[in-house]
Amino acid sequence: MTRGGQKKHLKRLPAPAHWPIKRKESKFTTRPIPGPHPKEDCFTLAILLREMLGYADNMQEVRRILSAGELFVDGRPRRDPRYPVGLMDVIEMKSSGEKYRLLPKVRGGLRLVSIDESEAGFKLCRVEKKKMVAGGRFQMTLHDGRSILSTEGEKPSAHQTLETVKISIPEQKIIKTLPLAEGVYAVVTRGKNIGAEGKVLAIDKRFGTHASTVTLQDSAGTKIQTAIEYVFVLGAQSPEVSLGTAGGQSS
Repeated sequence: MTRGGQKKHLKRLPAPAHWPIKRKESKFTTRPIPGPHPKEDCFTLAILLREMLGYADNMQEVRRILSAGELFVDGRPRRDPRYPVGLMDVIEMKSSGEKYRLLPKVRGGLRLVSIDESEAGFKLCRVEKKKMVAGGRFQMTLHDGRSILSTEGEKPSAHQTLETVKISIPEQKIIKTLPLAEGVYAVVTRGKNIGAEGKVLAIDKRFGTHASTVTLQDSAGTKIQTAIEYVFVLGAQSPEVSLGTAGGQSS
């Protein structure tokens, strides 16, 4: 007989390179369950609590923290150690009051940026696609897997793919729309320039996979060109979120 369903284990050696785990310490690590982020762009709550925040030394302690409802992701308690967290997710530890946002890290992976109470109430999400649904309304699918229905009478042209929406969490009400245009502040989320931040100088749209490109200029004046699909708008003139230290974890 063949095995049915998804594997529940993952060996450390073939795990995504950006995971902050010791490859030869033991054989297995936690495998993300299907959720808002793909495996190559996330890590689990177990890795977050154990390897990144240092709140736990083993899986037993991880489960104890999560079962007590201590950890919130985007304003909601999460109790599965295998739950995946990724780009722009807001992490909150109730007992300590610590709050973090996950942002792209230079040379790959994700870093924790410490945020205050005012920033913990919203999240930036990129519009990946939109479609019409029953009732003449349209639905936006965001980068973290969530879907938002348009308000009554709102036109599909009100939102464009690859733009960023600022939403409240956990209510997920749209607060602001940030279109991808020249002059906005953005960050690169994938590719060899991952983690680079700066102003958008030019957008060149062409047909084909990764044919459309965006040119950014960082604070040092260096110009960076990357695929349009890798660009995430952070703000109109300046970023809407705290960026911390681009090179690594800020807490």
